[in-house]
Amino acid sequence: MKLGAVGWVAAIVLAMGCGPDPVAQEELEEVCGEAGPFRVLELEPDQRIAAVRSLRIADRRVFVVHRVAADDTSSIPSWSDPEVWSTGLCGESPVQLSSDIEKIFTNERWPDVLLGCKQETGEVFELDPLGVRAPHLVFAGDPAAVGCALRWSDHGLLSVVPHDDDFGALMLSPYPEDPRTQTSEPVTLLDPVRITENGTGGTGMIAGSIRTFADSVLALDGKDTLVRVDLADRSVTTLQEEVREIDASFDGRYVMWQDMAVTRESDWATEGKVFLRDLTAGGDALLGETSLTYSLNPLGYAGGGIVQLDFPSAPMQRIFFLPGLESIPAPSDLVINTKLDDGRWLVSSRSDNFFYWYDLREGTREQLFSRPADLVWFESDALVLFETEKQCCDERDEGPLWRVPFDGEPEQLAERGNRSMRLLPDGRIIGPVGIGSDGVGRLVVIDPSTGEERRVDDRVDGRSVDTRWFEDEGLISYSVSDGERSGVYLARLSQHERSGARKAVVREGHAIDVGRGAEGERVPVIRSLTTGGEREARARAE
Repeated sequence: MKLGAVGWVAAIVLAMGCGPDPVAQEELEEVCGEAGPFRVLELEPDQRIAAVRSLRIADRRVFVVHRVAADDTSSIPSWSDPEVWSTGLCGESPVQLSSDIEKIFTNERWPDVLLGCKQETGEVFELDPLGVRAPHLVFAGDPAAVGCALRWSDHGLLSVVPHDDDFGALMLSPYPEDPRTQTSEPVTLLDPVRITENGTGGTGMIAGSIRTFADSVLALDGKDTLVRVDLADRSVTTLQEEVREIDASFDGRYVMWQDMAVTRESDWATEGKVFLRDLTAGGDALLGETSLTYSLNPLGYAGGGIVQLDFPSAPMQRIFFLPGLESIPAPSDLVINTKLDDGRWLVSSRSDNFFYWYDLREGTREQLFSRPADLVWFESDALVLFETEKQCCDERDEGPLWRVPFDGEPEQLAERGNRSMRLLPDGRIIGPVGIGSDGVGRLVVIDPSTGEERRVDDRVDGRSVDTRWFEDEGLISYSVSDGERSGVYLARLSQHERSGARKAVVREGHAIDVGRGAEGERVPVIRSLTTGGEREARARAE
């Protein structure tokens, strides 16, 4: 049952009477012929949009929906029973496309083809947005791609077929000409290949000892030899023998490895000599004796001219400067966030909630903001933070929202904000506030010039808000969990002047791989970092 304009206004008024102090209603423009939010898909109260991208394919909108247990009051509630749904642009002809696919996306080769992935198997299917055809298998499963951490290349999808816990076959599934009717036939690139999940990060990690790039793969074969596989002609080149672990820079220029000789056994790692090779200029350099297992992402900032390596027995980490590799000691809890265009480094610490300027050469740091806070987003010349004593990761945490310029005085944007806030193209801020133990809160728009909150809707799941419709259609989407009102909604915000608006920028975006913990359990492993992502993944892993 869709709510008309009168019903929607009545629901909001009722919510205002029962909730916190009244908040002014945001002026919303017409959607699908109705004023206010418009429901495009009815849901049950325990169903919500998943925190994955919703898509528009031609004249169909596609959403992934999950169930949230009513008694799940954990900081990050778990989801189950995924469903993919498609509707017309205004909710016409809703149809369920799948009951076991958790992720939907498109590939640049087929921008009008809807693809879906099963997290448990890594299988990739083509989905018919109209629901006429059953899901069609395009790429076979990859159990190592837990969470659909798919490894695309210029030549196809890379995957691993395990033989046992330690070895498997590295496979390439070429792109089929027609993903709607054809299934890729995998070809073997390297067999056996080491797949032990003891790696620590890096570009395109399939398993602990494999790194992938657009045109090549670095891997350890069954004889502990580091090899490079060329994806164009599938040739294999030996780079180094007797290798225990590897890592690589994002551009593939640098590779780091630990040799097989044991220099020290700790409680949870085997230490040895660690080397760095510049594959472009040539030459090897010994960096020290440690284990790559200790270092979360040692070559993550090679593009910025540094290498990080942890030495817990010291305890410290060392920062090496490329290309000469002169080095300095650094605190073991130092987390590098980004390098600015002017050469300054922004850092934080694993032991507190503050941000600092860090002079890598001098080893000195200067606090950027006087209050403990967590990152919401980067801007080109500022951080946007919210005050919090907690380092991670309860999505209900919130506090005063600040914009902290890299040069200048902090400016308070709102009385409250959290990790779910988003920047709109016109410079306003949107997000859920007052998130309760059930994961829902009030969706508000904030004007940074006044700090005023204006209500969009109530009982909104904080993870469901999607602003990516805004640029093309002026719309946002979100899910409501509120009895008969439950469902997926579209809302069109009033148009504001956009000239000179600030933009959130991506610096060293992050993604999560899955490795193996000390007891054999699967734990998240970060490939590319931002402060918030690094903290969240660490908290989930502990």
